[in-house]
Amino acid sequence: MFIDQVNDHISLKLPAATDANGILDLINSNRMQLAEWLPWAKGMVAVSDEQKFLQYGIEKMAHGDFWFTIILVDNEPAGMIDLHEFSHENQRAQIGYWLANQYQGMGVMTLCLAHVEQIAFTELGLNRLELIADVKNNKSRAVATRRGFHEDGILKEYLLYNGQFHDVAMYSKLKSE
Repeated sequence: MFIDQVNDHISLKLPAATDANGILDLINSNRMQLAEWLPWAKGMVAVSDEQKFLQYGIEKMAHGDFWFTIILVDNEPAGMIDLHEFSHENQRAQIGYWLANQYQGMGVMTLCLAHVEQIAFTELGLNRLELIADVKNNKSRAVATRRGFHEDGILKEYLLYNGQFHDVAMYSKLKSE
């Protein structure tokens, strides 16, 4: 089991199929909050759903097309952070993350994002990170701003979820910044 310490209380753990129960419990206790911004949260209802996702992520990670970790706070699952939508030829990827409500407002995601930026730019050889957040998701947008991502623009009706099209803010950060 690989664990990367962010600080004395926060660490990042590479997922395994055996983590499905703990992650699903966290999703279940935060489903309404997560489903507001993340459409997958409504459909992740059984341990087998989470196991399939974890196995899918592990396989994609082995091919270099995905990178993800479980965020642990005092060794308890608190959320996840990932890199997806890799463009290897352009050395860029998008960042996605979610954090259980009880861990929000404590700087956990800001610290985790800083750590993942370092991994992306140094270990994974990326030059550009992108982050997309619903324009109404002020918490996610604040994390991007705190980490020095700049807003590139608003993409009108970019995502369809919860039966409606949503505008999103596109943020990015370069390795040189």
